[in-house]
Amino acid sequence: MSVRHSLRLKFAFTFALVGAVLVLIHAVAILQLNRQQEAQLIDQIVSDEMEGLLQQYERVGDLDGPPYRELQRFDVRPDTQALSLRKWFRASWLVHGYATRGADERRQLPEELRHLDPGFHDVTSGANRYRVEVREIGSMRFYIAYSVSLHEERARAFTVALVLGAAFTALVTALIGLWASGWLTRHVVDLARRVRQLDSRSGESGLERFYPEREVAELAAAFDAYHARMARLLERERAFTADVSHELRTPLTSIQTGCELMLEDRDLSPKARERLEKIDSAAARLAELVNAFLLMAREEADGIRGEVDLRECVEEVAEGVRERAVAKGLTLLVDAPDSLPLRVPRRALHVVLSNLLANAVSYTERGTVALRTRGGTVEITDTGRGMAPEQLPELFRRFRRGDVRGAGDGFGLGLAIVKRICEQAGWRISIELRAEGGTRVLLDLI
Repeated sequence: MSVRHSLRLKFAFTFALVGAVLVLIHAVAILQLNRQQEAQLIDQIVSDEMEGLLQQYERVGDLDGPPYRELQRFDVRPDTQALSLRKWFRASWLVHGYATRGADERRQLPEELRHLDPGFHDVTSGANRYRVEVREIGSMRFYIAYSVSLHEERARAFTVALVLGAAFTALVTALIGLWASGWLTRHVVDLARRVRQLDSRSGESGLERFYPEREVAELAAAFDAYHARMARLLERERAFTADVSHELRTPLTSIQTGCELMLEDRDLSPKARERLEKIDSAAARLAELVNAFLLMAREEADGIRGEVDLRECVEEVAEGVRERAVAKGLTLLVDAPDSLPLRVPRRALHVVLSNLLANAVSYTERGTVALRTRGGTVEITDTGRGMAPEQLPELFRRFRRGDVRGAGDGFGLGLAIVKRICEQAGWRISIELRAEGGTRVLLDLI
């Protein structure tokens, strides 16, 4: 069975996904722009420091020569953030300046700077990274090495803040999407609730008037039209079933009355009597079927409920089939020890129990048919042939029967009618195979 996903969750997920993608794109763009600005700032600082070094050389006419100090590591302390950025960027301990007058002095430079050509370079010394500018004027070469430790620390802090901000924004977007999806689908949920509450007996639903939105109103109008069409069809079916069933009752009564009168004739031959008994039995079954049709057509299964004594009803149904059971040599057991009043539709209960018990007698050739009550549950067992396990799911479908050998005439409608009446009355019915043979029917009335 396929899993049905929530439309609201799909909408919320899509909204959150789109929001997360947009936030990610925005965050990446900001991060790239920040890196570009930082790189430009670093190059500007290095260029300014180089100009300062050249101006100093012009004023003094000389700069410190060898031995040159090594590139040093500078840790970014927590109190760094308390200082102004300009003061930090111009801090002398972040800048190393060098001037060389020839190849001999260049060989005495820190190893990371010795082989650099004029221009800008990125140099790594241990765990530190430097931005280096080299300028060559005549035989002189000037070097500025600027530690970018502070910039890297600021970049890491900015990246963490950006990631946290993006995650928070994505979460807020998901929550907004969940709320918005609930707001957008509220009319669809309300429409589903109203559709479930529709009365099949009435063709009037009027769902469209509850929804101002055009799309939902169109859907509601489609439900209104479909419900009205189904109500007309059901009403036509109920009327047809009721009319046909009602018209059949009179000739059936005549047939049964005629059979009873003819069976009282003692001059009948055994063969003629046997045929009359078959006719009478068939007419009785047909009368039960007609009563069931009338019951469903009038929808009395879920109609007026009165107080019914379950034991009395069970005994009455058993007496109705006892003669057939005795004629087949069967033992009919009725075990209803307690009087239990139930508020159920009496006619529906009588039709259901009559069909189930008659079905058990029809499919049992020898042995026992037992009818028991336990609280609000009725159990009917038989010692018949049973059936194949794969036939069980088909028993409550129309025109489906079990093993029909010796079962007599029938149309395969009995259990289908029983199932429909039980659904109307809100009862639960099930059939299972017994290990010792035969079947067990359980009818839960509570």
